Amino acid sequence: MTNRVHVLLATYNGVEYLGEQLRSIESQSLPVARVTIRDDGSTDGTLSFLQEWANGRPSIRLLHGQQLGATNNFFELLANPDQDFDFFAFSDQDDVWLVNKLENAVSTLGSQSAEEPLMYCSRLEYVDQGLGHLGYSTIPRQLDFANALVENVVTGCTVVLNRCARDLIVARLPKTVLFHDWWCYLVVSAVGKVVYDPRPNIKYRQHANNHVGGTSSVLELFRRRLARFLRGNQGVNLLSSQALEFERCFGDLLTPRQRRVLARFLTVRGNLWTRLSYNRAMDVWRQSRIDTAILRTLILLGRV
Repeated sequence: MTNRVHVLLATYNGVEYLGEQLRSIESQSLPVARVTIRDDGSTDGTLSFLQEWANGRPSIRLLHGQQLGATNNFFELLANPDQDFDFFAFSDQDDVWLVNKLENAVSTLGSQSAEEPLMYCSRLEYVDQGLGHLGYSTIPRQLDFANALVENVVTGCTVVLNRCARDLIVARLPKTVLFHDWWCYLVVSAVGKVVYDPRPNIKYRQHANNHVGGTSSVLELFRRRLARFLRGNQGVNLLSSQALEFERCFGDLLTPRQRRVLARFLTVRGNLWTRLSYNRAMDVWRQSRIDTAILRTLILLGRV
């Protein structure tokens, strides 16, 4: 094993912070073998900046094409045929990686079997636009398939996949999915191993243009949960639809217990009596009690 790392960077109208992120990738204590960047139709000068940055840097590969959206942009990067590497690291365009980020990930995954699908993820440091400290993300109490069905606790910019996990994911890419990092968490938690590092390895910038932002504020977390709950019919059945797609793609690889958990969860698409019955013996869960309680309410309302 040579520990060759391939960084997959998705961009869209991110020229303001992109230079800082690229410099932090270039400064990693573990050298990066390749950085492939795919621009998703930027109109703010991002592509011109990237073309200039890539000039004279042979490890940089720049792609652009049809606008796919953030999730499919990452899947396109992951599935790109130039993939003769040992590890694959997702990168957003507006963060800053701490110098040991990739070294920590590779040393953690390298201690496991390369024949098993493995995913590394870590804690975040939330920072403001000027990289001023705001707080840290919550450490999950457990990572499990029954959690991954209904909650994403993995932030994509912390994710590093081994070759086995990458190959498995791209061999069975979904038609519809909520987020690329959530899908990877779901897949690897089911048929491999997810390793969480409590060390914050990324400065995760919070600003108005975040595709999906984070927060360590309890009041802000509650406000966001309440806003999602009151959003009317928007987003109804997204969780069960993603679970159905997962069953189509990976159902044949699940253990008997996982098949039971998935089959029982899919009964939330049934009538009120079926949902009531499931609620009494629910075997999926979210990290916090309040989130699990909200999930139960959404199931009863037929919105999961």
